[in-house]
Amino acid sequence: MERRRFLRNLPIREKLRAIILFISGVSVVGACAVFVTYQWFTSRADQARRLDTLANIVGDQSTAALEFEQEPQAVTILASLKAERQIVAAAVYAKDGRIFARFVREGAENDRVAAKPGPDGQTFDAGDILTFRPLYSGKERIGTIFLRADRSAAWNRLWVNLATMGLVLLGAGAAILFLSARLGRLISEPIARLSAVVQSVSAKRDYSIRVEGGGRDELGRLIDGFNDMLLQVEQRNSALAKARDELEQRVLERTRELEQEVAERKAAEKQLQEKDLRLTEAHEISQLGSWEWHPATNKLTWSDEVYRMTGVLPTHFKSNLPETVAMVNHPDDRQAIQDAMETSRARREPFSTDTRIIRPDGSIRHLHVQGKPVLDDAGQVVRLVGTVQDITERKRADQAILTLNAELRARMDELAMVNKELESFSYSVSHDLRAPLRAIDGFSRMLIEDFAERVDGEGRRYLEVIMENTRKMGQLIDDLLEFSKMGRKALLTTPLDMEGLVNQVCTETRTAHPDRALEMKVGSLPPSQGDPAMVKVVFANLVSNAVKYSRGRNPAVIEIGARVDAHETVYYVRDNGVGFEMQYAHKLFGVFQRLHPSHEFEGTGVGLALVQRIVQRHGGRAWAEGQVGVGATISFALPRHSAEGEVRESKGSAAGP
Repeated sequence: MERRRFLRNLPIREKLRAIILFISGVSVVGACAVFVTYQWFTSRADQARRLDTLANIVGDQSTAALEFEQEPQAVTILASLKAERQIVAAAVYAKDGRIFARFVREGAENDRVAAKPGPDGQTFDAGDILTFRPLYSGKERIGTIFLRADRSAAWNRLWVNLATMGLVLLGAGAAILFLSARLGRLISEPIARLSAVVQSVSAKRDYSIRVEGGGRDELGRLIDGFNDMLLQVEQRNSALAKARDELEQRVLERTRELEQEVAERKAAEKQLQEKDLRLTEAHEISQLGSWEWHPATNKLTWSDEVYRMTGVLPTHFKSNLPETVAMVNHPDDRQAIQDAMETSRARREPFSTDTRIIRPDGSIRHLHVQGKPVLDDAGQVVRLVGTVQDITERKRADQAILTLNAELRARMDELAMVNKELESFSYSVSHDLRAPLRAIDGFSRMLIEDFAERVDGEGRRYLEVIMENTRKMGQLIDDLLEFSKMGRKALLTTPLDMEGLVNQVCTETRTAHPDRALEMKVGSLPPSQGDPAMVKVVFANLVSNAVKYSRGRNPAVIEIGARVDAHETVYYVRDNGVGFEMQYAHKLFGVFQRLHPSHEFEGTGVGLALVQRIVQRHGGRAWAEGQVGVGATISFALPRHSAEGEVRESKGSAAGP
């Protein structure tokens, strides 16, 4: 607990440094431990293989000496093992199991040589590796060779690795401390500034202080949000101060009126009048009046705030409910308010309704009336009590909102008309540009064909540049016409077989690029609802873009798929082409916006703008994701709520009689 409390009270910079150091230390220790373990078992396996090879070599050399009983020669062969520092002892056993020749390293005990040969293979004994291999003469076994090797070299390597691991830990720790101290400021300094401002605001109640900007990351957005909160608090304080002054002024005015009325009353009723004054002030502040109706006597009583709302003087007030309703309420609302009160009494349940009143000066006010029955011990209604609130200003505000909505709809209709005129103007201008372009292209061709002898190579190149740019301008005009047409063309909404549309587009694309190695992967595509021709244009543009920007890839992999979300179906086209920087993704769907030079990839920059316009007309959205050198993914989403419902309705109709 003490350690946790200590860590909790550390500054955030020290917490970050401790966390980074701990995680990095655990990672480095784990990696080193895996490496040392791997080295230990690898060295043991390598030593076993080397010992097996050495046993085979020495055994082959000792076969002749054993077969002809040449013990000195066998001892000499075994003595050559002195060069192998790992060999502790060695022996050659005759066929009957006796020791024919032996070798024991200087300083080692003779019992390191086994008295009898063990089973063929390798075993471990007291940290040493024991190897037994058979010796053959032809196909007949004539004996066994034995080698014992220690693990001193492996232990030395283990200690070296452990020392190296310690040095790596020290170096990594120093590097981590240095880097965390440098880089940790990116997180700790904005938080420290924010903490300082919070403490200052809490201590001084000065909401004009602001935290310096912290960038575009989460901390930056937190700081911006905190600054915005301070601004709102400052504005609310100013508004509350102003409202308080206005309310005090109104309270003063009302107090003067009440004091004048109190002066006219009898001295014997002074105490009761003071109590009524307090209640009246409370009602006025809350702009809420109260009433009480006794069904048995039909007697109705009001609070002073109700008198103020209705403009009726207490001396002219009719305490009988029907007479009061006839005197105060609008003729069209009289029966409704009486029915609401009678229904509440009969059903023993609360009621709430709006009604209109006519004040003595002829003005109409809107009131919100609500009440509930009060029952006696026998469960019978003895009276109805409730409140009255003047909602005239709210009604006026609602009417103002309706008026503003009507004006907004009119402005939207006007904007739609302006957009339509702008599209028509663009369409007309695009058509008018074709004639001079055809003339430029035609006369350039005539110059090349009719005056070929007079035009030199440089002049011919100039004319070819003119014709090429004329062709590009013509293509640009065609794209503009298509873009304008899509803005004016009516939507023919029908159920869409998305897989059928995509397969058509893929077939046409393969036909148009017979020399390209195209690998098109079409996944499951849920049906949707829309204009088949327009949606096919969307897929055609996206697949064409994928083919174009994956030029140079062999094969060019183009994946077309979809996923279903809660409210929309997302379709995407992914390629393994050149990709793009995500910081420029917002430019992709603009008209004439290109992220790659035209000499690398042809095009006019209208295709994706056309895609976005078609998708938006279907109530959807489009976006792009990419990575340079990896590829790009262009996605668009169509709403599900209408599409699937209409598709199901269409299928149901088809299944009928």
